[in-house]
Amino acid sequence: MPRISLSHRSNYRFPLWLGISFVVAALVGLATMLVEPVEAWAHRHYLTWHLTLEIASIAFAFAVFALGWSTYRKHPQRNILYLACAFLGVALLDIAHTLSFEGMPAFVTPNSPEKSIYFWLVARYLAAIGLLIVVWLPWPSITELPQRHSRLAHLTWPLSTVLGIVIITHGVVLYAPTWLPNVFSTETGLSDLKIMAEYGIITLHIAALAILLRRLPNNSECNLYLLASALLLMAVSELLFTSYTAISDTAMLLGHIYKAAAYLLLYMALDTGHLQPPPFRVQKLEKALEAAIKNGQMHLAFQPVMNLADGRLSGAEVLVRWTHPKLGIVGPAEFIPIAEKYGLMPEIGEWVLKTAIAQISLWVRQGLSPNVCFSVNLSLVQFRYPLLVERIQYLLKTYQLPAHYLGLEITESVAMHNAQTAIQTLRTLREQGIALSIDDFGTGHASLSHLKLFDANTLKIDQSFVRDLTHDSRDRAIVQAIVHMAHALGMRTTAEGVETSAQLDLLKALGCDRVQGYYFSRPLNTEEFEAFSLSTRRPQPLSA
Repeated sequence: MPRISLSHRSNYRFPLWLGISFVVAALVGLATMLVEPVEAWAHRHYLTWHLTLEIASIAFAFAVFALGWSTYRKHPQRNILYLACAFLGVALLDIAHTLSFEGMPAFVTPNSPEKSIYFWLVARYLAAIGLLIVVWLPWPSITELPQRHSRLAHLTWPLSTVLGIVIITHGVVLYAPTWLPNVFSTETGLSDLKIMAEYGIITLHIAALAILLRRLPNNSECNLYLLASALLLMAVSELLFTSYTAISDTAMLLGHIYKAAAYLLLYMALDTGHLQPPPFRVQKLEKALEAAIKNGQMHLAFQPVMNLADGRLSGAEVLVRWTHPKLGIVGPAEFIPIAEKYGLMPEIGEWVLKTAIAQISLWVRQGLSPNVCFSVNLSLVQFRYPLLVERIQYLLKTYQLPAHYLGLEITESVAMHNAQTAIQTLRTLREQGIALSIDDFGTGHASLSHLKLFDANTLKIDQSFVRDLTHDSRDRAIVQAIVHMAHALGMRTTAEGVETSAQLDLLKALGCDRVQGYYFSRPLNTEEFEAFSLSTRRPQPLSA
């Protein structure tokens, strides 16, 4: 598939002035509410503010449709198409809802609260079901995307379905309202059916939010936090629409404010690339990654490694994190492959190594324990650098850091790329006093005959063997074999991905030396790690 250029972003750009106007109008409205009682203010100005907020919501919905449609035309993907089509229907139904509001000129037939609510409910269910489908569907890889010759079929049915819903809704509400149940009375307010319908919408939003929350920690293709925030605001908005007793009360006004804000967040999620398909986001990240280090967007994180024998901190794995000012937090699983593909790993690896040594040296001068060792991951590109040993020696000397504080981690695949050269490099580094670890042991292709020659200090047991350790006898057998082999070769073992006390107890029983994982701590920034290392509290299961 040809590479898609993003030098020109979508032709459909949401006008900045409209967003600013929306914020200014909201502030003016809040100031006005301070002058007179809230209920009186809402009753006096509800029609003006309802119209203003609905226009903003309609504009945001059309913007979501236009940007999503433009994206799909360049790069077909079902999630984007369904989102665009759903919000085209939402925009059209919200127009009908606004025109049907009591106080507006008659929209084909006399206006009434019930007429307006009918359009409202269909629009909300269309948005809720559309978003649920969007988050439920997997985000396919570029090889799974439909080809150009099949795009018409993909375009026709969702667009036809949405437009059919809009047309049928208009026909029934305008010309056959007697078919519809009662949803509002001026004497008693909302009917039970209307309230239950709103709770149904809330349930759909919560279901979509739950799916997103399950994907967020492990998501490597796109950041979905903005979409999650939009769903949460939509749920809050619908909750407010279950509580009003009159069309002009404050719950109605606040509900419309939340709805408009939710649609704005949804547009921002699409516009910043958070909902765009992987190839679009990859190209954005590729361009941004080159300037990330220079602009100070990279920072280090430290995941503590605990000693099972005494429960003390034995070190940390040094990790790199990237926070983009617009795209937010970008995980290493996403940007490291891009850096490797486009030759940016040497620069990133050098920055991580230099920054880590500088930070560790600072902690040593502040009284860091001499028994703590920090492990930095080396990529294949770094490991193949002919002056790697000399460069590390230079950095250690420059920052006056004793070598035993520094550890280096390489994966099996890196070590086996050129086994003879790797063995010599590892031996030279070990002679300098630098601790060496073989990462993700058991998942690569290392030969046991080479393992004894690598002269590493530690074998790291991959989290795939730890995850099901407590109920999979095969994983227990593999871990026990790795531990026994490592000890026989004079090496220690570190188990990754420890998340429960049961895993911890079993690893201790199997003779594992060290552990790391979310049971003890997530990766910490510099200040958080300092506090963790100084804490006198010890995880209780370690002494069990």
